This record gives sequence, C-alpha cells and structure tokens, in this order.
Amino acid sequence: MQRQRISMTFDEYDLLEQPFGYKVEYWDGHTVITPRDNPVTTRLAITTREVNPTCRIVPVDPARQQEMVETFYAAFHDTVEFCDWYEHKIREHADSSIKRYFAGKRGEPHPASVMASLAEDGSISGIALLLTDDEGEVCLDLLYVVPSYQRQHIATQMVATAVNSLHAAGIATLTSTYHICNDTSRRWHHAFGFVDVYDQMYIRLKYAWYRSEIWRREKLGLMEELDVLAAERDWWYAQLDEMWRY
Repeated sequence: MQRQRISMTFDEYDLLEQPFGYKVEYWDGHTVITPRDNPVTTRLAITTREVNPTCRIVPVDPARQQEMVETFYAAFHDTVEFCDWYEHKIREHADSSIKRYFAGKRGEPHPASVMASLAEDGSISGIALLLTDDEGEVCLDLLYVVPSYQRQHIATQMVATAVNSLHAAGIATLTSTYHICNDTSRRWHHAFGFVDVYDQMYIRLKYAWYRSEIWRREKLGLMEELDVLAAERDWWYAQLDEMWRY
C-alpha cells in the first residue's frame, strides 16, 4: 500500500474533509494522506462462544513457522500497517514477527493459540496467536486470514475457539490491538465484543478531528448538525489530561 498523493490547490486542501487517523499534509501542489502508526488497545470480557467451524481449527504447530511467515506476508503486504514499506522489509518483518513470537520475545506463547485451514492440502488459511505478557495479561498478539479465505468468518471461528480455551482455564479478559486506520480490523473487534481502551494520543486525535471538521463546515457554510459535532468535540476534550490540552 502506498500513501495517497492527490493534486489540488492549497485552498482545496484547506477545506478537505480529513479521514480520521491519517496524517494529511500539503506538499508541492499535492495533498498527501498517510496512515498514522497508532495502535488502539481493546479488551474483551471472556465468555463461552458458540463455534460452528467451517474449516479445520487446530493448535498452532511451531514446526510450520516458515509457512506462517509466508501467509503473514500474503495477509499484510498491502495493508495500512505496512504503508510505503518495501517488499523485502515486509518479508523481513514477517519472518522476525513469527520467530520472535515462538521464541517468547514478546511474552509467553499461549496454548490457546490456533491455526485454521480450508485448503484440501491442509495449508494454513489463518492464525490466531495469543501470548501472556510480562504483567500476566493474555493478549491476542497476531490475527490474520490470507486474502483468498477472508470474509468467511474464519477469524471469528479461530478467536472463538481460543476464547473457549481461555474460559476453561479461568481467564477473565483478553486484550488486543488494531491499527487506527484499519477499519476492517476495528469493525471485526467491535463485532466480536472487544471494547476500546483509549489512550491520550487517541483521545487527542479524536478531539482534533472534531475541531477541524467543525471549522471546515463553518467555512463552507454547512451548519447542519454542528451542535452534534461540537458536543462530540467537547466530550473528547473533557477526557484529555491537562498536559495533553495544547
């Protein structure tokens, strides 16, 4: 994925509705739109889930790490997480991410981790890797489904299977993160039942977006629902710690 570069005048740029979570700048007669590298933390209260698998879901097999590296690249090479990355750098990151997970570099790999397969040859269609971090909290460290098998509820089936294992082990919560600009991941997390835990950076970005959007609409004479936007702006501002109110 490459950042967007759109030819326009500065006046057009000044009145452009800015997509939330992105950095929007003006360079040499062009608006440049780049995803910010901000993770959003989200938390799930563990309850049992009904699982009606349409694919084979099994515990992850560390012996298949190289296959996981390849499927990682297939799933993420054209996403906001790796905007403007060179192909070889994404491949290097995929290799490092998988190997560091199994080496316990980000936390202790959790036995509830699973992988899924829809293919006749048993190749990996998706994985859900969980770990226990240094504070003893269980996290969904990595979740993906390769593009050819997406939108078939595989991610939901994998995580539901893992969650049932966590429930049986007496674990109460599961944390995860998604990229601030990955709308698909955000919608999936919310649909599954995860609840966002906003940090001060996210809150400030939300406040700044509403402030900018109100100014833009006022300049264009678009007065409808300004009171609703102003209420949202004020709510987000009230969540900011004093040191972030600048």
